Amino acid sequence: MDKLNHLIERKVAPAANKLSRQKYLQVIQNVFLAMVPLFTIGSFSLVITSPPMDYTTMEPGILCSIMKGWQALADFTGPVLNLLFAVTMPFMALYVAMGIGFFLAKHYKMNTFVPVIITTASFVISTGLDKEGNLSFVNFDATGLFAAILVSIVTFETYRFLSEKKIGRINLEGGGVPPALADSIGNLIPIMIVLLGISIVSNIMIALTGGAFPAFMAMLMSPLVLAVDNIWGVIILSVVVMLFWWFGIHDSVITSALDPFFYNNLGINAAAFAAGTAAVALPRIVTTPFWWNFMAIGGSGATLGLAFLAASSKSKQIRTIGRISVIPAIFNINEPLIFGLPLMYNPIMMIPFIIVMPLNGVLTYLAMSSGLVARTFAYASWNMFAPIAALIDTMDVKALLLILVLIVIDILIYLPFFKVYEKQKLKEESM
Repeated sequence: MDKLNHLIERKVAPAANKLSRQKYLQVIQNVFLAMVPLFTIGSFSLVITSPPMDYTTMEPGILCSIMKGWQALADFTGPVLNLLFAVTMPFMALYVAMGIGFFLAKHYKMNTFVPVIITTASFVISTGLDKEGNLSFVNFDATGLFAAILVSIVTFETYRFLSEKKIGRINLEGGGVPPALADSIGNLIPIMIVLLGISIVSNIMIALTGGAFPAFMAMLMSPLVLAVDNIWGVIILSVVVMLFWWFGIHDSVITSALDPFFYNNLGINAAAFAAGTAAVALPRIVTTPFWWNFMAIGGSGATLGLAFLAASSKSKQIRTIGRISVIPAIFNINEPLIFGLPLMYNPIMMIPFIIVMPLNGVLTYLAMSSGLVARTFAYASWNMFAPIAALIDTMDVKALLLILVLIVIDILIYLPFFKVYEKQKLKEESM
C-alpha cells in the first residue's frame, strides 16, 4: 500500500491534476454543464408527451385511468412540448459548437462575440450541408457531437492565431467606429480564411466519402464509443475514477473526458425513442444518466447508503458528519462525506469506496441489456434524487425498484467496513 501511495502521489497525481487543468477538457465540461437546463427541458418534454403504456390495450382500472389522463395531457401539450424537445436535444451538437467558441474566448479573455460566430458557422458548413449543397439538420444532434468538438477547437485556434498575428488586420479603431464593428470588420480576412478553409475541407470530405464530416468522425470514434458502452468499460472506468478519488484526485479528471461519449449515447437514445423505438430496445446503455443516476447513487462512490449508516452511528464524530451529509447525498453531492468522514486516504473504507459504484454499474448494465429494465433516453439531471431520476430517465417503474435494491446492496457492502471504522472512532472518543 505504501508503494502504491508513493506511486500515485509522485507520478499519477501530478499528471492527473495537469490533465484536469487542460483547457479543452475544462471547456468541454463547462459547455455540457451549461447545457444541463436544455437537456432537462428536452427530457421532460419527451417524457410528458410519451405515456409509457397504451391505455386502449388495458383493462379498466386505476392504471388505465392514469394512462388515459396522461395521454390526454400529452395530446393537449404536444404541440408546445414537441417543439421544445425539437430545439433542445436534437440540436445538441450545434449548441456545443457555440459553447466551445464562447468558453475558449473566455479562457483567452477575448472580449468579443466573433469566436462564437466562427465556431458555429464552421460547424454548420462542415456538418449542415449535404453533397448537393442543401442545408440539412440531420447531424445537428448527437451524431454531429464529435465533429462539433473537433471543428470548433480547430477553427477557433486558427482564428486566434491569425487574429493575434494581425494577419490581414483592417485597422478601424478610433474615429467613432463602434468597438464591435471595429473588431469584426478588422478581422474580416482571418474570418474569411477560416470559413473558406473549412468550406474547402468540407467539400473535399463530401467528394471523398459521399457524406458530411460527422459520418467520417463517427467512423473514427466508433471503437471508443463501443468501448465505453460496454460492461468492461463500465467496470474499468468506474474503478479508475474511484481509485483516483480515494487519492484525492477529483472524478472530473475522468468524467469530463467521458462527457462527449455519454451525451452522444444519450442523444442517440432520445432520438430513437422519439422515433418510436421501445425503451427496452434503445441502441445505447451507458449514458450520462446511467452513470450519475444509476451508478453514482449519492455521488461518486455511491455513498447515499453510507450517509444513512453514518447518520445513525454510535460515534459522535461520524454521526455528526453523517447527519450533515445525508441531505446533500440525496442530491448526489457527497463532498461532506468524502472530506469529512473522511473517505480519502481511509484504508478501512478504501475497498467498498472503490467497488460499490462499479457493482452498481454491472448490475444496472445486466438489467438493461437483458431487457429487464428500460434503457435511459431522458436526463432528469445529475442531482435529482436517484429513484425519482431513474423513473424519469427510463419511464420504467422497475428502474425505480432497481435503484432501491442497489441502495440496499450498497449499504450491505459498506456495513462491515463501516463497523470496523466506527469501532475505531468509538475507541478514540472513549480515550
